[in-house]
Amino acid sequence: MKTIIVNGATYWLPENNTDVITLVNDAVANNEIICLRGSGHSFPLIGDLETEKKSVTGKTYKYVMLSEMYAIEMLDANTVKVQAGCHLGVDPFDPTGISTVENSLCYQLDNMTPPLALPDLGGITHQTIGGFLSTGSSGGSTQYSFEDAVISVDVVACQAGQGAAITTFTRPADGNPDDPFFAVGVASMGLLGVIVSATFKCIPQFYIAGSETIEYADKCTTINLFGNSPGLPDMQAFLEQTEYTRLMWWPQQNNVPDTDLARMVTWQAKRTDKAGAEAWAKHAFDLMNTPPTVPPPPTPPADGLKPYEEVPYIFGSPIPATIAADILYTAIGQWPDWLQKLLADKPLEYQVIKAVVEANYAPKIFPAIMDIFVTVDTLTNRNKGPQLFSDRWYTGLPMDNQMSDKLMPVWFTELWIDINQSEQVMDALKAWYDAQPITIDLSFSTEIYAARQNDFWLSPSYQQDVIRIDVFWFGHNKGNPADFYQSFWDLLAPFNYRPHWGKYIPDTVNGTSGVTYFSDQYSKWNDWMALRYKMDPNQVFVNDYWRGKLGIPVA
Repeated sequence: MKTIIVNGATYWLPENNTDVITLVNDAVANNEIICLRGSGHSFPLIGDLETEKKSVTGKTYKYVMLSEMYAIEMLDANTVKVQAGCHLGVDPFDPTGISTVENSLCYQLDNMTPPLALPDLGGITHQTIGGFLSTGSSGGSTQYSFEDAVISVDVVACQAGQGAAITTFTRPADGNPDDPFFAVGVASMGLLGVIVSATFKCIPQFYIAGSETIEYADKCTTINLFGNSPGLPDMQAFLEQTEYTRLMWWPQQNNVPDTDLARMVTWQAKRTDKAGAEAWAKHAFDLMNTPPTVPPPPTPPADGLKPYEEVPYIFGSPIPATIAADILYTAIGQWPDWLQKLLADKPLEYQVIKAVVEANYAPKIFPAIMDIFVTVDTLTNRNKGPQLFSDRWYTGLPMDNQMSDKLMPVWFTELWIDINQSEQVMDALKAWYDAQPITIDLSFSTEIYAARQNDFWLSPSYQQDVIRIDVFWFGHNKGNPADFYQSFWDLLAPFNYRPHWGKYIPDTVNGTSGVTYFSDQYSKWNDWMALRYKMDPNQVFVNDYWRGKLGIPVA
């Protein structure tokens, strides 16, 4: 069996189910713990485990990647069985180099006869099937859900008195929410065994057509934010009525008279067919060709579509703008350490420049940065107002794929809250932000998403549609992001949030242990724990990270 070293950890690369069973049996025999890695997008989980090598229980970690297991099998005209190591889209940072566009699930579905699709996707598609399911990830829609397509999962577990074996968990025909399928299929964190494959019921191929507006938050024309725009849908209604959407809120206020600063970037899209997508693209290019045309509009692509551009494309690529943003935010995030090093032999000059920058940051520097990177729509800008776009489902819905995790690393905590509390949540956040001075620490955005309810026991959207609050932290900042997130974990605790399992998770919430807080949010928590113990009595899948976050006692 092949191995590969990633970040100093040796990963096993099983090629089939038999190899996985062998690895699990070996782990039991050798008192080891199986640690699975997909795309490595879940942080700080992956980084912590690759550093530790051994559990506090004394057990050694056995690291496993399913990269060699990416096959797709058609079961009928719209049902596919997919091995768990298959990526949704290409993973540009796959350490094995196996992931390609052509062997990704979404590309293959779109090129089948007839072409197929999944109902929804997350903001990126780097993830593996196993990782996406295990962390309970989701896209931005209350009308469609990736989880709705999951029909069954195949899991290698190791129950008491038995060797490792595959068990198939199938969605019950009667939809019984107490069926163990809903414990294992989504948000199992790899703690009930190794998901080796999943079966999906697909839908016909579709395209999307949409727009993105960048507006001053107090002049938003799409949502009635904070009562500023009567007659428009409030946040909850907007999230419920819009097929697909993602909001990027820059909530900072600078309290300078006659100056707007807070921005709302509203990305929204709806399903259409190829003809509808092409017609929308033509409308977009016609609008961009309306004088004045500075800079010149881009040339329409040969496929007749107009893909979304998250950042301005320079020489046909998002990379130059991404690098520029990274350099700027690294300079902000490492402030003032880099200046002190630069002027190490000139302490007086350092103090003077530092004082000037900090005095002018809120009233002048940050507003200028916002005008460059979050430029409010005008009739004379490149898009002639809102950016209009159209695309295929699998390249359009994951709107963040163009942002490099390496060039522009953004980490976040993601809190899922009953959608019925949307207005109260937004009001609480605005009040908190309004009370903060504009400092370098708070010079970033907050993402707002939605997700459709499902019956998976530890899914953050278990039996309720949710609004998702993603608090961003630039990866090159100084300090510990958890210290920054703690204010939000405590602030939003009264709304009974459930955290995304693949993002930063609190250890404490308003002085109470995170385990106690989480367990109170899930009515099936104890049932899930009981099934977990049954499927893994030897704790071959319990690493230190999840033991601490979920309060799993040592067996």
